[in-house]
Amino acid sequence: MASITGQLQSAAPRNEQLLDILSQTDNAPSALEQQKRYVFDLDSQLQDVKKRIATLERERAKEHKDHEKYRDSVMKRWAYKVTGNKEKFAAKAEKEEQEYFDVLQKLHQASTLEENLNSMRTEALGIQQGYEQDCARRAAAQSDLDALYANIFQGPTPSFPEEDTAERNMENAVQAYNNSSAKLELDRRVQSILDDAGKCIHSALLAIEDALDASRLDMFGGGATADMMERNALSKAEMSVTQAQMMVMQAQHMSPEVGGLPPVKIAQGNLFSDVLFDNIFTDMDFHDKIKDSRAEVQRCQQALLAQLAAAKERTQISEQQSKTQSALLKTAREELQKTRQNIFKRLAEGNVPQSTSGKPEAPPAYS
Repeated sequence: MASITGQLQSAAPRNEQLLDILSQTDNAPSALEQQKRYVFDLDSQLQDVKKRIATLERERAKEHKDHEKYRDSVMKRWAYKVTGNKEKFAAKAEKEEQEYFDVLQKLHQASTLEENLNSMRTEALGIQQGYEQDCARRAAAQSDLDALYANIFQGPTPSFPEEDTAERNMENAVQAYNNSSAKLELDRRVQSILDDAGKCIHSALLAIEDALDASRLDMFGGGATADMMERNALSKAEMSVTQAQMMVMQAQHMSPEVGGLPPVKIAQGNLFSDVLFDNIFTDMDFHDKIKDSRAEVQRCQQALLAQLAAAKERTQISEQQSKTQSALLKTAREELQKTRQNIFKRLAEGNVPQSTSGKPEAPPAYS
């Protein structure tokens, strides 16, 4: 099996070639992002000018029609002449003609601008394609370099303890980043579930308001129709509250930091009593029960809003932690690559590492 020094010597030309590609394309990623923003801005301008051209086309058609009325209308010309308003007719015709040609000029300017923007966009897309090719070339070179280094340096390398240290640091950084990313994804999911639960509670409150409206109608002689509307609204409210409670339970299973909701009891009418004992007093009593239900749902909403606020705060903290771990991982990767590059550089300068016997490692045998 070839020594690591022999592997380094064999890989040195390829290492230099790949590092040269990375050096040549250093600014490609940032240049590509800037170019994409430029193309996006051109696209926005093109959309605006297209809308303006469409508006001017409509104005042109209208002004052309008005212009033709005065230009080609013998009757209008004769009527103005008979009434002694020949100059007024001429002024009106001139005004319509001027307005028509003003629109034509604006349309021409807008069309010229559209042509220029299209030309600029075509050129910009060509430049963007060049940057994309550079980025693809850079990514391929980085991938090849990673594979080259992994093949040589994977696992312990006693001859280069500094590489082992940098590699362990990178592995620890990868693990920390993965943990922070998983926590962020969990917190985002919990926040989304609690947000959906909040929408259900909001729907429940709207349904209770509908029930109160129906209850007021019932107190003033709404009869069976009002009773039915009341029961349907309360049933919707109960279903929405139940759905919200189930969502919160799901969030609790995902994160122990999520608290529960206070119990909610939605008032429910009785079809038998509604028919046999329907009077103003029973209607007023049930109206108060619906108000009590509304108060319970509002308390539940406040508790849920507090849970949602806490979930949002946890998500923000997780986002910051994930960004920090991402930066640390990037630094660890750069340090590992720099360490490995320095090993190649030392080898090129003739600094051969010592073997375990204290002697320089021998180069690989050639057949």
